[in-house]
Amino acid sequence: MEVNLKLQDVTLFRGGERTVLREVVDKRAVLLIILRHSGCPLCREHLVVTEGMLAEIPTDRCQVVGICQGDGAEALALEQELELSFPVYADPDAALYRELDMPHGSWWQVTLGPMLRQPLKAIKRMRDVRRPGKDVRQLGGVVLLSSAMEPLYRYVQRDSGDLPGDDEVLSAVAAHCS
Repeated sequence: MEVNLKLQDVTLFRGGERTVLREVVDKRAVLLIILRHSGCPLCREHLVVTEGMLAEIPTDRCQVVGICQGDGAEALALEQELELSFPVYADPDAALYRELDMPHGSWWQVTLGPMLRQPLKAIKRMRDVRRPGKDVRQLGGVVLLSSAMEPLYRYVQRDSGDLPGDDEVLSAVAAHCS
């Protein structure tokens, strides 16, 4: 399979550091935890859950990286606030989202539907949506890329409250990184 040249050249930011995806992906596969935006409480919770799964991910064959919208300062602040041991990078142009074909949701998918199902979480989530640089209709997910940047596993959110189960993610990692 041919490497997607646009994918490998996506520019990412972490603090004041600027890098491209091909530099983040070393000789190991990479599990990308792709947030809707840095203020989404469910996405933030998913990062913490992923942190708890790290012992089950073979670090010599697979690394974990968080991806959010916004800027490098936001990405680093999120990483530090949640005390993550894996890096979080910002994709301010949403280029990685486009290259991985992460869809935009409808207003129903990102607000009304989740609000009706989980009103308190939805109200809490709304505090961050008016900040510049956030596309609140952007959906996230989880993508496992090989060291050659070929997608090995892809989970795309159906709505803002939809996240893959831990077992599903760990099974994908085990199947491709053992």
